[in-house]
Amino acid sequence: MNSQILLTDETLASSLPRTRSDGPCAVSARLIQVAAGSFRFEVRDLHVHRGRHTAIIGPNGAGKTTLIEALLGFRQAHLDEAQILGVAVAHFLQSTRHRKRLGVQLQRVEYEDSSNVREILDLHQVLYGKQCPQVAQALDIDALRTLPYRALSRGQKQRLDLFVALAHHPELAVLDEPFTGLDRAYIERVAQLLRHDLADLTILMICHSVEELDTASDVLWVCNGGVEYCGNKEALKDRLVGAFHASLRLDDPERLSAIRRQLERDSATLRLTMRSDTEISVYGTQQLDLSIRSLIADVAFQHFEFGPTDYRDLLHICAGGEQHV
Repeated sequence: MNSQILLTDETLASSLPRTRSDGPCAVSARLIQVAAGSFRFEVRDLHVHRGRHTAIIGPNGAGKTTLIEALLGFRQAHLDEAQILGVAVAHFLQSTRHRKRLGVQLQRVEYEDSSNVREILDLHQVLYGKQCPQVAQALDIDALRTLPYRALSRGQKQRLDLFVALAHHPELAVLDEPFTGLDRAYIERVAQLLRHDLADLTILMICHSVEELDTASDVLWVCNGGVEYCGNKEALKDRLVGAFHASLRLDDPERLSAIRRQLERDSATLRLTMRSDTEISVYGTQQLDLSIRSLIADVAFQHFEFGPTDYRDLLHICAGGEQHV
């Protein structure tokens, strides 16, 4: 069944500011265009601000990695007035001095199998001249130092890649799903690192998990072939999922349809979907709590859940879990 959403993507696009205009920019562009076969990606007036942790979120295949690769010169793209840390992208990427201001962790980085971790760490030290001890401690890098690169597990490679991206305390760190492959203990360590020791760092990261999103102050929502929103995380959460969420299941499609129409008319409802003929999911302001409690008192639902929304709800909506079909 097609989802019925009160706040459509078209309405959202017109009601939300697409970018923040305050403060100096870490990344900016008047226009970014990418064309590859039938895939088209276009961003206008992009502004990612310094001193913020910005999570790039959106459906798979929407262009999150494309955006990063276009900015870093890994993908052919048309860039108009694009800058990194106030420097034109082309000049920034050609300059050794400017590239040292950047830290990058990508998913497809590989070193020679003959390399060992000590050599990689020594090369990083020579290139950047400093290695933050807090980053080394959080990632337990000393435990990897004597290992050959080919012997590293996926999680160990991720720890090494994050160290190389963050240890020199760059002005801008670009991270691609930084928690991927890490076990729970290291996820918590890196999350603490980002929130505290590296809180002043400017970070632009592709985000697929709620733990990654929790560390961000801003979000950049990529969908529909471009950027729908770039700005404060809380503002987008308030607009998309509000403060309250409920799921209701009733094995009586006709009665449930009447309840759906009732909730659609409720001024507290922001977003409503029919997951099936027998289940409703509804998001709204805190005032929706009273309406749901009244319904539960009057109707013998087969199953119901309700409570405050969180960032998992925001990530689910923006990743396409309940997009309009």
